[in-house]
Amino acid sequence: MTDQLPPPGGTSSVAFDLKFWRTRAAECRLTDEDLTALTGIPTADWDSHLTPHTLPAAALFILARALNTSAESLLRQPAPNRRPAPRAADHATVLHAALLEADRIHPDDLAAALEWTPHRLGRAATALAAHLEQPSSPHRLVHTDTTIHLTCVPDLLEPKQRQNLLGCGHTAASLAPGEAAALTRLLHHTARGLAPDLPADKIPRLANRRLLALSGEQPAAHPDVLFALGLAARPLTDAEAAADGCASVPAADPTPPSRPR
Repeated sequence: MTDQLPPPGGTSSVAFDLKFWRTRAAECRLTDEDLTALTGIPTADWDSHLTPHTLPAAALFILARALNTSAESLLRQPAPNRRPAPRAADHATVLHAALLEADRIHPDDLAAALEWTPHRLGRAATALAAHLEQPSSPHRLVHTDTTIHLTCVPDLLEPKQRQNLLGCGHTAASLAPGEAAALTRLLHHTARGLAPDLPADKIPRLANRRLLALSGEQPAAHPDVLFALGLAARPLTDAEAAADGCASVPAADPTPPSRPR
């Protein structure tokens, strides 16, 4: 090794990490006078005069020992090599990411998927809700006993904009296997004129996902589901949903027209 570090050159050249130097000096209780004696350059002139070209390599190793670190750590590497490793996200951030993936979900299902206790999920939901209350956030958190999901700030979108989104083919997240099985069974029983046969624990989840309508004496497929299957003339509007929770939509005749012979 030569007495001096090679002069900087090209896009991959190194430089001194002076911010780290000063941090380590404070931790090691080294004064400006100590640093000036170790480098031969007053600390006030470091930004303009202290470079790998002006500091001998031997002095760099002596300084590294005084700062209780390695000589390599005193060098600021090019950006691609200094990219920090991602830190573990806090629970509120993990919850936010999970809800972007899962859409509406039962809190117990989400806690199980994340391998969290209900208490941890509750704390993360409280922290996330507080974070989303800032004016710049378009999200709000809805957290009840039967559902947890993200929604947008009320009145952020105009009614026509919301309708345009629905009209251009916007769809909700895909059904979970259990939801698909329960909904298919409900439609099968409805088509045969049988009483709905749904487990009690499935009903709140299907209703929160707008798959099940609770109006009337018996649960029925949500009007939006019937519309998607071509069994209803139109989907449920927001005004109708707000009026009584789930207004029924006139269904089209599911009997196919007879073919001419």
